[in-house]
Amino acid sequence: MIKAAFFDIDGTLLSFKTHKLAASTKQALIELRCRGVKCVIASGRPEYQLPPCIRYGFEGFGRFDAYVTSTGSCCYDAEGTYFETPIPDSDVKTIVGQVDDGLYDVLVLEKDHAYVNRYSPAIREVEKNAGLCYDQGDVHDALGAHVLQFCAFLPPKDEHIVTDATTGVLTTRWCDYFCDVVPANSSKPAGIRATLERYGISAEETIAFGDGGNDASMLRMCGIGVAMGNASPEALAAADYVTDDVDHDGVAKALEHFGLL
Repeated sequence: MIKAAFFDIDGTLLSFKTHKLAASTKQALIELRCRGVKCVIASGRPEYQLPPCIRYGFEGFGRFDAYVTSTGSCCYDAEGTYFETPIPDSDVKTIVGQVDDGLYDVLVLEKDHAYVNRYSPAIREVEKNAGLCYDQGDVHDALGAHVLQFCAFLPPKDEHIVTDATTGVLTTRWCDYFCDVVPANSSKPAGIRATLERYGISAEETIAFGDGGNDASMLRMCGIGVAMGNASPEALAAADYVTDDVDHDGVAKALEHFGLL
C-alpha cells in the first residue's frame, strides 16, 4: 500500500515549456490526497525558489504535506523544519577559492536567498529552463554563511575539480550545465528518509517521480521509482517504470497504471 508519493519539480511536475502544473497533474494530486497518500516535494530548489503553485498549493489541494528542498539539505512541513544540514565552512571556503581562481561559476543557495557570482551563458540557459531569474552577488558573502547547496557550473568531466578538493560534500547532477554540491550527509534520499521517519512510513510504502540524474538515487530507494518519458539516462536506468513525458500527462498516467487513481 502506497502511503507517500515524492515528486521532483522541473521536468516532472512542471513543464519546461509552460513552467506550470498541467490540469491532469493537478487532478491526479487531488485524487491521490483523497486516498490518504501524503504528497511530498523532493527538489533541488530551496523554498524561496518554489513556484507559487508548489510553495503555496492550489485550489482543491492546498499545500503539499512536506517539502524536501535544496536536494535534501532542508526539509520542512506545516509544523516547521525537521531536517537541515549546511555545507561545512571549510568546504565553502574551498569552493569560494575555486570560483576566485576562475575554475567555474556558482549559484549559492543559502537559507534565505540565492545568488550567482556572475551571469554566464550557461546560467542564463538554466534560468530559462527553470523559469527563474537569479540575483547576482559577491561569492565571498558565502564565507561564514549558512550555505545549503552550491550549483557548480562545470561539465561532468570536470566535476572532480570540486570533489578532489573537498571533504564534506557530495555532488549530483540534474543536467550537463551544472552539478549540485550538497553536504555529504544530505541528498534527496537523506531528506526522504528523514520524512519517512517523521511520519512512520517505510520506503516500501512510497512511490517517487523524477526526470534528472539527481533523481536516480531517489527512484532506487523508494518502493516504486517512476521516470518521466523525458528523463535522463541515469533516471531511466534507476526506474521501475517509465511513464509519458511531463507535457503528455506522465504523472497522471503512472498513478493510474499503479491503481492509485
